[in-house]
Amino acid sequence: MSFSIKPEPPGPSPVYALLVESLDDEHEVAVIRGVVAGAREAGATVLCVAGGMVDDPDPDRRARNAVFDLVVPAGVQGIVVMSSAIGTAQGVEALSQWLGRYSALPVCCVGIPVEGYRSLRVDNYSGLKSLTEHLIVKHDCQRIAYIDGPAQSPECVERFTAYQDALQAHDLEFNAELVVAGDYSKQSGARAMRTLLEERRISGIEAVVAANDFMALGAMEELAQRGIRVPEDIKVIGFDDIESARHARPALTTVRQPAELLGKQGAQLLTRLLSPDSRVSERPDLPTELVIRNSCGCVSLDGSLGMAMQETREPGSDASFVDRRQVILAEVVRASRGTFGGAGAGWESRLLDALIAELRGSERGIFTRSLHQSLSKLDRAGVDADAVQEVLSALRRQSLACVASDRVARGKLEDILHDARVFASAIVGHAQAARTRALGVRFRELRSAFRARMFGAAAGLSRVLADNLPPLGVEACLVAALETPDDISSPAESLFGFGPSGRLAPAERFALHALPSHPLLEQTLRTLVLLPLVFDGQTMGAAVLAVRTLNGGILDELMELFAVATRARYDMKRAAT
Repeated sequence: MSFSIKPEPPGPSPVYALLVESLDDEHEVAVIRGVVAGAREAGATVLCVAGGMVDDPDPDRRARNAVFDLVVPAGVQGIVVMSSAIGTAQGVEALSQWLGRYSALPVCCVGIPVEGYRSLRVDNYSGLKSLTEHLIVKHDCQRIAYIDGPAQSPECVERFTAYQDALQAHDLEFNAELVVAGDYSKQSGARAMRTLLEERRISGIEAVVAANDFMALGAMEELAQRGIRVPEDIKVIGFDDIESARHARPALTTVRQPAELLGKQGAQLLTRLLSPDSRVSERPDLPTELVIRNSCGCVSLDGSLGMAMQETREPGSDASFVDRRQVILAEVVRASRGTFGGAGAGWESRLLDALIAELRGSERGIFTRSLHQSLSKLDRAGVDADAVQEVLSALRRQSLACVASDRVARGKLEDILHDARVFASAIVGHAQAARTRALGVRFRELRSAFRARMFGAAAGLSRVLADNLPPLGVEACLVAALETPDDISSPAESLFGFGPSGRLAPAERFALHALPSHPLLEQTLRTLVLLPLVFDGQTMGAAVLAVRTLNGGILDELMELFAVATRARYDMKRAAT
């Protein structure tokens, strides 16, 4: 999962630390994107600290927590904590106590509220209750299984309560045998289905509700391997609306979290906390949105195409579109987040006009063709998949008000936009796959060259990075090793790295917590990533990177590569003494 960061003028700026669990989780990346956008409004640098789950029971993963201790008042002005990600291992109370280490700094939490800290959260309850009721009312499902998330997560408690309340509201008996625990991963969703079908041998399941999209996708994969069709045999729904949910086959019905807005408001809240003249009031929970797709059985692509061919009547809504035109266009442009500039001036008007024309029945497929033209122009610079889907969602929300009184037009609108979503997902997916393959080739070349020089001079490693990382979206990089592994208070030594214009890292010693503010990173972009370097459960050091593109997969690979190199050079140094 990746996204690009627009360049900004270099210069001194406040630093907002963002504590996250992972850089390769689609939901977390969306929140990170929002924090970057909100920090940019304040002219702030974001230091994204990927330290895993706090007090993770797995010792190897827990060792990553050491990087959180490098966030100190001397280096940052405030902290945004993705509490819903880093706090799931031990729960909110333990996270509240753990956050006490940052008592000298303003701290706000996003995802789940943490006692004693300003927090922003999403309305988990209403979304999941409404979607469960959708299965009951629209699809007449009565035997509905549930895949729960981590027991320590308040989000999961709310979603499970919503599931139970939806059953109760429709006089359906709660059955504990239909509930299986998961851990938010795709693998746990697959395991949950095996538990239901093999261990408990439960038959007659009509639908599965999962507490997040990853578990729903894992459940769908397990069902497919067993020859059980979704949605014909079992309907499946999730929660989050990650990008993979849109590209799944069938596309996943889910609840959309405003992840990017959550991150942006988190950065804005921190900005207000840092301003002595600003009043900070409590904000209401951010609303969620039902996203109805194929996996619940609501929409069939074949059926939608057939309806589009059969229905050609006038929607009788031209006047409504005229009255609302400027509102619709403004919302569509806002949803694009400025990423559609390459489509040419007036792209939003062309899309809306094509949609109206197809609703009139004058030219079938004109909307998809208009969308294709825009995406073809954007593809040269790279298409933001999330922005494309947000544009279509905004167009749907605003247009529904224009056809509210016309059942046929309403159905056609849904069909046209559903087909457009499927088409856009395919186009964007192909473009992203091509870019991913190209990045993969570049990274393999870097890894091969790096390993060939791993035991040579540090300058050789620095040169490999300077030659190969910029095309991968990394503008600068510095790797430092602790003199004593696991002791972050011990001196650190810069091993290798590079700065702007290919300037190579000098060999020097410093405190590891000073790594993010190293002079080598000056005059770089305003998004930094701090990575823990862990080898066999030992914290060997850390790496900081200035990034133009936050590509979680590549950053994870770099983290592993740097950890191996740091351990190898530590062993070499010990052998020499």
